Amino acid sequence: MGDRTLHIAMYPWFAMGHLTAYLHISNKLAERGHNISFFLPLKTQSKLQHYNLHPHLITFIPLDVPHVDGLPLGTETTADIPLSLGSLLATAMDFTRPQIEQYLLKLKPDFVFFDFSNWLPDLLRQLGNKIQSVCYWLVDPASVWYLLNRGLSRKKALDEVDPVRPLLCFSSSFSIKLQTHEARAFDALENKEFGGGLTFVKRCLTSLSDCDAICFKTCRELAGPVCNYFEIQMNKPVILAGPVVPAGT
Repeated sequence: MGDRTLHIAMYPWFAMGHLTAYLHISNKLAERGHNISFFLPLKTQSKLQHYNLHPHLITFIPLDVPHVDGLPLGTETTADIPLSLGSLLATAMDFTRPQIEQYLLKLKPDFVFFDFSNWLPDLLRQLGNKIQSVCYWLVDPASVWYLLNRGLSRKKALDEVDPVRPLLCFSSSFSIKLQTHEARAFDALENKEFGGGLTFVKRCLTSLSDCDAICFKTCRELAGPVCNYFEIQMNKPVILAGPVVPAGT
């Protein structure tokens, strides 16, 4: 980023773990003098306000989360619902697109960090303001690649006789082996609908494929080889943010 002061928008998945982690990296960027516009659900702002260490540089922009049939009234984050309703919350977040579009037209940031809003890169291209999209992931890149690779190369259901199934990720010297219950959990995750008629894997893959750059919350010493592989396979820059540990931890 050099010495240039940037304006960066944050649009994380509506879960407290994601919102908090995005605020942590916002604080790190604000330490370097960058301006942050942080999108979050309206009533959630009070829960995050005390984590904002640079209120003169980090501005919260509250969103009205549209109601979706099947969600309890007033639902804003995953903390308000059981896990089984996560797909409906993803749909509700998709319905915030008109609000996001209007704000971005007014704010004109340099970058937007996002994760599960797979439609965001296309929206930014439509706006035509040269706003770049950065898909910021909070989990280990090897786990992300394993899940996506399973979704792409899947041929048949798990065999009871094959409790551990290795999958080569990025080199012949690396493989991930799961126990049967773990593999079944991955199966459920990759086939689970996650809003808008999309599976979770399809939504994640679209986010990764359509964004301008990918960012992981890790460092090269821990995940250098797999991040290099991501960069080659996805044909786009992969940025490592480091552990992004909050001050005083």
